[in-house]
Amino acid sequence: MINTLVYYGYFTFGLYSLILIIAGTPLNLLCFYIFKRHLPNRSNPTIIVFSYLALVELLIPFTWNLNYVVRELIWKRQRNVGIKNLEQHSILICKLISYGAYFSLECAAWLKTLASFTRCVSLHHNWPIKQYISKPRIMHRICWITIFLMALINSPTWIVNGTYIGPVDKFNQTKTQVACYRSTFFQFWEIAHLLLYNFIPFVLMILCNTYIIRHVDKSRRRTRKSKMPRSSLAKQTFANPSNRNSKANDGSRLTKTLVFIAVFFIAFTSPSAIFYIFLGKRVKIHRNLITMGLSNLATTSHVSSFIIYWLTSTDFRDVAIGTICCRPSNLHGQTTTDKHKERNVSIRPSVPLLPLSNSTNQEPLTSVQSS
Repeated sequence: MINTLVYYGYFTFGLYSLILIIAGTPLNLLCFYIFKRHLPNRSNPTIIVFSYLALVELLIPFTWNLNYVVRELIWKRQRNVGIKNLEQHSILICKLISYGAYFSLECAAWLKTLASFTRCVSLHHNWPIKQYISKPRIMHRICWITIFLMALINSPTWIVNGTYIGPVDKFNQTKTQVACYRSTFFQFWEIAHLLLYNFIPFVLMILCNTYIIRHVDKSRRRTRKSKMPRSSLAKQTFANPSNRNSKANDGSRLTKTLVFIAVFFIAFTSPSAIFYIFLGKRVKIHRNLITMGLSNLATTSHVSSFIIYWLTSTDFRDVAIGTICCRPSNLHGQTTTDKHKERNVSIRPSVPLLPLSNSTNQEPLTSVQSS
């Protein structure tokens, strides 16, 4: 009975890995395309980070999840296959999968942290760094520096991992096989990976999002408590309502998106971190099945980014629907401020033009029309 459940557990996790690859690839490509080409506020520093994040999260399902698909859905049904994992096929594949997994996971975590940090800086008007981060060119460079640092930090996994071994079978014949993750280096690297992927990004995300939530809450309280005269309030509302409302709407949407991204990331990756820290060396029975399920759960947080963007951003949802349905979007090349201006113009009451016979009244009529 237990063996049957374990067998179907492996098959279910392998099938789920296949779903993550099939669903995550087009969704992350669509996110990258929208953030780079169609979103109105794509020059926003946080949106720039999201575009790089979508590109990195595109690579994550093609590492360990690809191994689960090949191993559980293909090789287990072929009796003539002697290797158990995709990493054992060759040294190159061993290095590509291991390096790609560690690099993409840690890079995605730090890009999410960078997105939260840029939002904090944009809310704090007194920080001198804001004038640099607000420039798109500098923000692109910061993203590339982050990616390069993660690639450099994970370079030892490419150098150390993978070696040939020659075990002797029952017929006293030596068969050359590829051994992955056998080096003692990975005993220390697992701890470093937990710090770089889980612990440090967790702490920074919690701090940044706590500051963002407190700042938004304080601003709302100040808005409610402030009692302005009706005349000044009317002048401020009539002066530039579209710009003020658009900035507030964009800020609230970005804040909501970042909070949901942080919550999903922490909730879906914490179980694997807790397991490796407290139960990693104690659990011996069905350890591979447990780690396979936790890996799929962590990958889900990187595939579900499209759902978060869809639920928290109306601009993203409108552009995504237009792209999927192959119809032109009204948001293409149009900022949120322009949309509010068009709405205000459309609802503005028109001044009736009354025919005046007196020529002396023609000039006041012209001034009214121009206003």
